[in-house]
Parts: sequence; structure tokens; C-alpha cells
Amino acid sequence: MTGKPLQELYSHAGLFVIPSYHEGLPIVLLEAMSYGLSCIASDIPANRNVGLNDDRFFKPGDVNEIASKIEEFINKPFKEEERQRQIYMITEQYNWGRIAEDTLKVYESVI
Repeated sequence: MTGKPLQELYSHAGLFVIPSYHEGLPIVLLEAMSYGLSCIASDIPANRNVGLNDDRFFKPGDVNEIASKIEEFINKPFKEEERQRQIYMITEQYNWGRIAEDTLKVYESVI
């Protein structure tokens, strides 16, 4: 799914859950966070690196803990201040245009 349908999904979701066992860079989590979604994620190194609060992680594969976190956060409003802080953090740390420019500079410096 891409484009408008994906934008609609992110814009209207109540909670984003990423129950991965393994990730490199969790692009889908970053994308959800960029929409200001309340997110919970499996407690793996890649997910830990994106800046969610500690209480938003669950043990990978622990169905009871996942269910408990879903229940906790689906009923806990994501405050506007938290939402805006999250969007800003993603915009600043994961600015793909700036990252591409920085990568190009590295390549140019070695040529």
C-alpha cells in the first residue's frame, strides 16, 4: 500500500504496533511516528534506536505483554505535546533529503 490509501491509514489509526523479532532500520515505525501516531514496539535494538519511551516496548513474542500494551495505549490518549515532539524528532533525525546530501558528500570526498 502506498500513496493516499497509506496516508489515510496512518492518519486514522489509533495505535501502531510493530511486533518484529528482527529489523535493520524500522522504516515503517519511523513512518508511523512521522504521522504522530502513538506507537508500541518489540524490544529489539533497531526499535530501541528510534526514540520511543521505555514504557512503549514489549518482549518480542510475548503475546500477553503485547496484548497488555495494546490495551494500555489504545486507552491512553497521546497528548498533543508528545505527538508534536515525536513528529519534530523524526523530522530532524530522519530527514531523508539531508541524509542523501550527506551521503553524497561522503562519496564525493573519496573520489
